[in-house]
Amino acid sequence: MKLTRMTAAVGAVVVAGALLAACGSAPATAPGGAAAKPAAADVAKMISQDDAVAGAPVGQNLPHSPVLDKIRQRGELVWAGSRNTLGFSQLDPATGKISGFDAGMADLLAKYLLGKPSAKMQSGGSDTREGLLGNHTIDVAIQTYTMTPERAKLVNFSGPYYMAASGIIVKSTDTTIKSAKDLAGKKVATESGAAKTALVTEVPTAQPVLFDTTAQCIAAVEQGRADAVTLNNASLLGAIQTRSDVKLLDATFGSNPFGIGEPKDDPVFKQVVDEFLQKIEADGTWTKLWQGTVGKLLKTPPPAPPKLGSVPGV
Repeated sequence: MKLTRMTAAVGAVVVAGALLAACGSAPATAPGGAAAKPAAADVAKMISQDDAVAGAPVGQNLPHSPVLDKIRQRGELVWAGSRNTLGFSQLDPATGKISGFDAGMADLLAKYLLGKPSAKMQSGGSDTREGLLGNHTIDVAIQTYTMTPERAKLVNFSGPYYMAASGIIVKSTDTTIKSAKDLAGKKVATESGAAKTALVTEVPTAQPVLFDTTAQCIAAVEQGRADAVTLNNASLLGAIQTRSDVKLLDATFGSNPFGIGEPKDDPVFKQVVDEFLQKIEADGTWTKLWQGTVGKLLKTPPPAPPKLGSVPGV
């Protein structure tokens, strides 16, 4: 895989898929008689952050701040996340448990702040996170949240805690699109915000077709309404875990540093979250979390965590 400003070869390959069918759906039928791929529910069973959370640190002598005091009074961390991003934040409707790297990060942060992994997830789209943080409906956003200078004007960021890149998905039978340059003049399904900006920056003549979710982007390609999908590859690689009608290209472009978003009006809380990330990266908790979630799908050695404060907007 071609990497751009990534921490390591496997660090570029972030596993997830907000594009999957319902968890109980049957495996997709592979073309040409190839073996069918597993259902999302079967893949999700491999993923758990429990081991990492069990041995995770608890913060000592933490300061007071408006957000932190509210979390303490509530006894629970409220975070914006996804219910269907395989490998990062996937809901099991049978148990109500949300598993994955982002979900694990929320559990780890809750344990660091409260001494217990008490975290409540609230769904938040890419166009609502800043508002939810601004009015303090949520404490943090941990949702494959790409750090950008524009977003940093509205929220505080701690991170990056993971580095991704923009990936490209096309139909499995497509042989015309092999890299980003082949998207010139093509209809490309994507989402507003960082994904669209990355696309038009890399390929100014591409024709963005905007959707609200990764699932809708994938459906547009399957139905012939778009030639390709581009989003961060945390939202794409999960597709090839369970689908045979689409494929993720080896080529990537740009850089998608994921950060923990926090309310802009509480700098002390940001410092606490910064220290939390430093702690879990130094003591091996970050690596253990990767091994129990993303690593279960990649089956490759864990990458080094990205350097905190290494991108604009921190």
